[in-house]
Amino acid sequence: MSTPLILEESSLGVADVAARYLPEQGGIELQRDQPAKVHAWHSHAVHETLVVLDGSMVLEYVAAEGNERTITSGEVGSGARIELPAHTIHQSTAGEDGCIYFIIPEGGKAAVTTTYSDPMKATVEA
Repeated sequence: MSTPLILEESSLGVADVAARYLPEQGGIELQRDQPAKVHAWHSHAVHETLVVLDGSMVLEYVAAEGNERTITSGEVGSGARIELPAHTIHQSTAGEDGCIYFIIPEGGKAAVTTTYSDPMKATVEA
């Protein structure tokens, strides 16, 4: 499993993100989560980039080194860019003011999503 990369960028608007990330063919998704909205443990078949426009979220993901697994978490806010490699097991919870963000799947196509009841025991494709 690869480790997500969280980068802080300057404050970006919808037009800025669309100009930078909209693929030549396909699309990106604009997502609004109400406060405390949880997207439970899951992974995607393709790399995804998230760009937070407003609000915040707590991102948790399973990090693996050899046979060791740990859950890592961090809060990200407006201006953050999150790179989620394909098959990264993760979940997010919107902050107290909610969160508005773009989901940018690799290749501009909706990703196949797999859900997990126990992320520490889950197996995923590499």
